[in-house]
Amino acid sequence: MLGSSADPYLDVTRTLFRNIGTLLSGDIKGPTLAADTLLVSDSVITAIGRSDTKDVDIDIDVRGATLAPGLWDSHIHPYFGEYSPRQDAFGTILRMVRSGVTCAISAGSGHQPGMYLPSEKLPNVQAKSFVKVRGSPERARDAAGTKANAIIAMKSWQDFRPSGFKLDAATMFAEDGLTAEDFAEVATSGIRRLKFQRPISRRADAEKYRQWAHDNGMRVLIHTGNRSLIKDVEKIGESFRVIQPDVASHINGGPTPAPWADIDWLITATPAVLELCFIGNLPIAVRVLRMALERGESHRLAIGSDLPGGTGVVPGAILRTIQLLKHLAPEISVEMLYCMATGNTTRGFGHRGGIVAAGEPADLVAWDPVEGSAADTFIDCVEYGDRAYPGLVMIDGKIEQHGNPLLLDPKRPPYVTRNDAAVQSAVSA
Repeated sequence: MLGSSADPYLDVTRTLFRNIGTLLSGDIKGPTLAADTLLVSDSVITAIGRSDTKDVDIDIDVRGATLAPGLWDSHIHPYFGEYSPRQDAFGTILRMVRSGVTCAISAGSGHQPGMYLPSEKLPNVQAKSFVKVRGSPERARDAAGTKANAIIAMKSWQDFRPSGFKLDAATMFAEDGLTAEDFAEVATSGIRRLKFQRPISRRADAEKYRQWAHDNGMRVLIHTGNRSLIKDVEKIGESFRVIQPDVASHINGGPTPAPWADIDWLITATPAVLELCFIGNLPIAVRVLRMALERGESHRLAIGSDLPGGTGVVPGAILRTIQLLKHLAPEISVEMLYCMATGNTTRGFGHRGGIVAAGEPADLVAWDPVEGSAADTFIDCVEYGDRAYPGLVMIDGKIEQHGNPLLLDPKRPPYVTRNDAAVQSAVSA
């Protein structure tokens, strides 16, 4: 059992999705599946297209809508819980889940009070006010601080699951003064990624950090914006070559991209994950997208939001990015783009999930156009430019959202029937 009987969805052991109109797989090798039923046992997908679906605890009639893996956001900057003071963003996770995002990966937690960006080239109101009151904010940037911050952020999200949301917060920022012993310590604590975000002082340290991270099984991420990540290396492209990342975070800019020649090097000379972000240069994102596809490397592409950011908080940023990329590159199918925000992300970052297959986590979303849309299916809706909404969001086999309180209901909200009450519930009238 998944929980107490106080919540009617927590004691479910077998859940059947039926009458699925389109089943998206999240796997870019085969983005759709030819099946109209899917069976979940506890928190795991157990069967696809099976006919022996009797004796289930919950029956979900999808009514011809689209069922897909929950979206993954490959790039957010989490804080402690839903506390996000730098961008005045609070309580965003519930809205992300209601927008079909079930999981996310941290690109580092570094902007909470005391962890500033002390740089004359990166003006920051908080940093300036800190200098006036306390002196140099450099004091907040040291090896002990970055280790402690990474570990506590990771641990604070291990069991904190607002609306069922799953966040991998195991990312540490690179800072001056780290040692080989520091890398061993944080890796033992569960840190899985090193992010070069704020410039460190020396090329030699960057080279050592990359090696120590790999020695401890950590992936190396870079801030792929138009500034060097190493103080004694003048050009951004040269810092890329020194670090040799496993993930090119927001390769289309955060918010401004690196020169194209340096982006081209990341695509052609490294196997790095190429992360396309909502907060960034979309024409550059399309150029990266097309180049990766031409090279037969669609599996390298992931989609993230880089939220919360200076453009505000957009809970639906991942689906919106898929839609914008579709409009800018109409030759690329919605089904493929959806894989870049699901299975590509999980495989690129070493996670399970993000695909529909037996044994995978049951993180699923039923999508449909909203009432009033001229489109009849989720795929048509995204192509047409209308907003699609989840009629149901399931995370780890538990129904977290049924219907959509954000704005309008989808045309075909799923009917949910429990076998013990034989009650059919549809959110919309």
